Amino acid sequence: MAVKKPAKGGAPKDKSGNVRLSHLAKPLSLAVALAAVGYAAYASSRTPAREREPARPASRARGAAEPEASAHVVHPWRRRMADVRMTMPECLAKQRKLTHIPAIWPGFHALCVESVSPSELVVLALVRGDDSVRTVRGRSVLDVLDALKPLLESDYGQDDPTIVDSVYAYPPHAWELFSPVGEHITHAQVQLSAGDLACVYEGGQFIWPGWEIGHVTNIEVPVVDASTREEGWRVVPITTVSLRPLAFELSGFLTDEECAFIIEYASKRLFPSPLAHMDSSNRKEEDVRTSTQTFMTRGGSRVILNLEHRAHNLTRLPYELGESIQVVKYQKGQKYGAHRDFFSANDYHQQPAMLASVEYGARNRLATLFWYVSSVHDGGETFFPRALNASGVEYNPWNGDHEDCYRGLAVKPIKGNAVLFYSLLPNGHLDERSLHGGCKPRGADDVVKWGANQWIWNQPQRHHGKTFPRKDRPARPASSSRPGCEDASPDCAAWAATGECSRNPSYMLASCRASCGHC
Repeated sequence: MAVKKPAKGGAPKDKSGNVRLSHLAKPLSLAVALAAVGYAAYASSRTPAREREPARPASRARGAAEPEASAHVVHPWRRRMADVRMTMPECLAKQRKLTHIPAIWPGFHALCVESVSPSELVVLALVRGDDSVRTVRGRSVLDVLDALKPLLESDYGQDDPTIVDSVYAYPPHAWELFSPVGEHITHAQVQLSAGDLACVYEGGQFIWPGWEIGHVTNIEVPVVDASTREEGWRVVPITTVSLRPLAFELSGFLTDEECAFIIEYASKRLFPSPLAHMDSSNRKEEDVRTSTQTFMTRGGSRVILNLEHRAHNLTRLPYELGESIQVVKYQKGQKYGAHRDFFSANDYHQQPAMLASVEYGARNRLATLFWYVSSVHDGGETFFPRALNASGVEYNPWNGDHEDCYRGLAVKPIKGNAVLFYSLLPNGHLDERSLHGGCKPRGADDVVKWGANQWIWNQPQRHHGKTFPRKDRPARPASSSRPGCEDASPDCAAWAATGECSRNPSYMLASCRASCGHC
């Protein structure tokens, strides 16, 4: 078995068996609720070679509240790798286009498959630094990913202040390979052919490639007829409206009947919208957010479950990573100032519960799918004040005004449509350009904007009760006067503090002898 060295600044991903966590039952207060967010049994299934877990299955419904809901059959993704076959020249052209988008997008790498045989996978990687194409070989997908790391890992984007990583030394994410339509690739000989385009995500989760502003991708999603309850499929076009943050406008995501159901459900349960407060926060809730809201019980009815699975089917993210749907209501003059959906561990040093919830930076909200449940003719847009235009620069340099709805990108609320955007970059770091807000509805006194949020996280909780040291306050490497009892890396002490000596003994006991006490 190959020996794996821990990644710089953190420990390698450990084995994790099936874990069972509780759902977020109800919003006690936002800060407490988010700290308590958990997910039903997340059955990992990545290939067991090299201490990895087996490949993830398609999302499944679990623990639905009603027999009718739990009996619902979840369809797999409609588009698969076989639907996007291409020639090698076509792949190389798409690879170059994805690699050189006019926005820093660290952690994403496009590969072209040169050949696949029972004993070898050969891919072509485009290296950003020198714009060269390199050939990489391996017996399996995991071998190829391991070989790619020293070639593709770089300080790409490290000097961009809008890209934020945690100051804590949390275990790094496992790199994963996906098709451009979200199929998780684990067995090259079965899933890949020469000329295929494959996408590497350093953060381990699929994110729809944006290609370019104005690009349209048609995605088939499962729907249920409101009158006959017959299941079928509908094409939802998603149009790229921004590359940083990566954001899409979805047309016809909800039906009129579903919008009516959401409004009826929420109208009886609304309460004032709270905020999660950071260590240094001094903004009053009424200065930031003046809407009302409620949550839909996770899997609480057939309609709710259908909506949840449609969201996860479209994003290609496992059902177990979703939160309860939040429904919001904005009346005339109500708004939500510019804010972030992620929770930066760097803002919660004095809040252990929140640090534990985001696992010191390893775990966070990856995607937000915001549904427009009603139309607003004047105002009510979702705005992104720090979005980049097609040339890769801000529309207007942001002036720090959290209520300036029209400085950057604004998506108009149209009933049944939705906006999908990502708070994390492909490498798992936080994207400050995902700053967004809700503009005030304007017009008649009775104008109302209804919307709903489906937040989806990048991973389940894996490190229960563990703490991780700060990288900006590194532990001193252990030393010993005994010859040969020393550490080969200055990171050994931090790795040992997180339990790597027992989880990764092949490397640690040979290279971190002093920190592991193995002398």
